[in-house]
Amino acid sequence: MSYKRFAPKDLVYSTLVAKPEHKFIVHSGSVYKDNEILPDGDFSNKIKHISDGQVSLHELNINRPANSLVYGFISKDSTRYSYRTISTSNFDDTSQFQYGNIITQSYPIKAGLSRIYVPSGQEYDNVTFANVDTPSFAAANKKYILALKNVLNHREQFGQSFSFGNIGTSSVNMVCVPGIFYGSKIDKGSIQLNYYITGALMAQLEDENKDGVLVETYGPQSGSVAGVALYEHGLMLLTGDWDLSSGNHTDKFLSATPSAPSWLSFGTGMPIVGQPIASSSVSASAYGINFKGTNKIPTLTMFSYANKNECNFSNNPTFLETGSYGSTSTNSSYQQNSQKIKNIVKSDFANYSASFESTTFISKVGIYDENKNLIAIATLANPIKKTPSRDYMIKMRMDF
Repeated sequence: MSYKRFAPKDLVYSTLVAKPEHKFIVHSGSVYKDNEILPDGDFSNKIKHISDGQVSLHELNINRPANSLVYGFISKDSTRYSYRTISTSNFDDTSQFQYGNIITQSYPIKAGLSRIYVPSGQEYDNVTFANVDTPSFAAANKKYILALKNVLNHREQFGQSFSFGNIGTSSVNMVCVPGIFYGSKIDKGSIQLNYYITGALMAQLEDENKDGVLVETYGPQSGSVAGVALYEHGLMLLTGDWDLSSGNHTDKFLSATPSAPSWLSFGTGMPIVGQPIASSSVSASAYGINFKGTNKIPTLTMFSYANKNECNFSNNPTFLETGSYGSTSTNSSYQQNSQKIKNIVKSDFANYSASFESTTFISKVGIYDENKNLIAIATLANPIKKTPSRDYMIKMRMDF
């Protein structure tokens, strides 16, 4: 069968937009995703070797012993290929890695929700000649909020709630969502943060105007702005510091001293990034984090044509009649026996042979690159009958 080239109109490039929805519950230091509790494996560990509320990239090492996990490896050579976790200085340090050594990458590579608490106080370290004996330093986690200064100021056109303003000196509770959960960005208008105390909903935050402003839609200060959402970065910056329980509940959220629940304590129990928070077990409070993602999937639609009088030969041995193979040869000649195509056309009449018609069944379509390398095979759900008088258009789609 000869190759056929795709015409420009036979290739259609498009983008499929999917919006995966996720629901997280945080309670007593544990995070649960989409009401899922991960099952235990056969070797005294979780079947995916991750914790509840996390996802595993590629999902390798399914139900394997902890001391026999699959891992990635690269040989150190002149290409200088390495993993992102290996810094340039470590790569060049011959005491750690010599040329020819194997550099490994541990699996599973996992991701889950995390939290960064930025306390109030000065933005930058204050060290000058005037106060060289008594310098003052900014909190270690200030670097996280300062890194978002340009991002917040860039959104001032949406309202003053997006201005960096005094956020640099205020307390900020950052809820961080990894990109593997939402794709390109968090879908606008899909964020819902629920604060529960002893199982009862005390307050709720939503971006009801789809502008990134998180407004309390249920609670003691309904209608007040309690934070902002950065959709493209998967970040929710919570600044609301009012008492959500109206003075009826306290817990040890930020230190050993009991304090009232607020949006600054939302997410207590999630993994902490940066400087840790000295908090005790918080059992009465639970948190719900709901959102949708926006995942853009490039899609290629291809149209393949089997025109009339085409695709009517097969390399399948059953295409020819039995006994039509073979050849005869002498010292001076070689002759291949004539091969006869099997007639599989059925007649509507008994004891009557229908007229011959070359018939094939198309079951697969091979896709080749410009160098005639097979790169994909499209398999039809049911083979289609092809005769010289029939033509077909086969539609294929490939997602990246």
